[in-house]
Amino acid sequence: MVAVLFPHFDHAAIEERYASWQARTRFRDGGLDVVAYAPDDRACDVAGEVEATYAVVVTDPLVLPSPNLARRLVAALQGSVEAVVPVMNLPVHPAQQQTVRPYVTLRELEAATAELEAREPDIQRITWDGSDPFVFACRADMLDAMETPLRRALAGKSVAISRNDYVHRWASMRGQVRQDLLDRIATDAKSILEFGCGEAPLGAALKQRQKCRVVGIEIDRQAAAIAKKRIDDVYCGDAREIVGILHETFDWIIGGDIVEHLDDPWTFLGDLRRITKPGGRLLLSIPNIAHAALVSDLLAGRFDYVYMGLTCVGHLRFFTRHSVEEMLAIAGWTVERVEPQAPAPSIGGEALVRALEEARLPFSRDDLLAPGYYVTARNG
Repeated sequence: MVAVLFPHFDHAAIEERYASWQARTRFRDGGLDVVAYAPDDRACDVAGEVEATYAVVVTDPLVLPSPNLARRLVAALQGSVEAVVPVMNLPVHPAQQQTVRPYVTLRELEAATAELEAREPDIQRITWDGSDPFVFACRADMLDAMETPLRRALAGKSVAISRNDYVHRWASMRGQVRQDLLDRIATDAKSILEFGCGEAPLGAALKQRQKCRVVGIEIDRQAAAIAKKRIDDVYCGDAREIVGILHETFDWIIGGDIVEHLDDPWTFLGDLRRITKPGGRLLLSIPNIAHAALVSDLLAGRFDYVYMGLTCVGHLRFFTRHSVEEMLAIAGWTVERVEPQAPAPSIGGEALVRALEEARLPFSRDDLLAPGYYVTARNG
């Protein structure tokens, strides 16, 4: 018998909630019961709720496991090994680091994971340090006497790293440093507004680079609290409502992968012109729904929502290059540049492009390969 111990996770944003729902569902698809616990509970208290012989412990709810993961990790519990951990893209412990075939969508991740699982078993044994492993399997009775949280349960234990079992771990959506946007903002900008600023790593970088006033809008309260320590002012709430009450004007307004989360981006972008100085700039980053990986998935009957990326569950509107330009024209902006983002390696996308070339069918290579666009527009 195997029980999956999964941290209780209640977040205001649909993206985080969906990621945890999706992870739990994929464990259940493997035929296992999922038991919720509070992240700071003692391991011994959580173990007291488990009747199963084995436990697969998840300490980060923002992971994306394969449905086979739990049973495969338990099967690798052999000999003197006290726990088994998978490899992943974003570990704390360097021994868990693993690269796989490039993937952009969930379907591509499943293909890369299946390829690893089909290889000859590759097990590395080490004594674990105090790092959070994020996912591990062990005998449930190993946890009975532990008074530490589950994330510290492996310290000093004999652990096997299964290099055939891969977990995708999501980076923080609201804490990413956007060097790509920083490079596109004028160094003489004096007043900047970023809607959807997250924890304001971009604003902090701007203030370090140049003398300027940076204001942020962020709907997530925890992220906004961090942002307030980094930039000049932060409004916490719905950007559409806050823009309507702002009286300050700005040289630059920035929206990094935010517009697609709004139900009416056309009106919102039009409203932004009121708080943009004449000749001021709008810089947007917008994902491309026509990316080859998504077209390939659709041809296979798939469109899988995920926490972050081209099919982020929070997206309400979807754009191609043409519809981005049309949206800005409707909102009254003058488009100055539309730059395709650097191509992202993709198993399905590359196969689709090759197939189209071999079939000699007409297609726009640039628009199929661009995961998104950087758009710079002028007010007036």
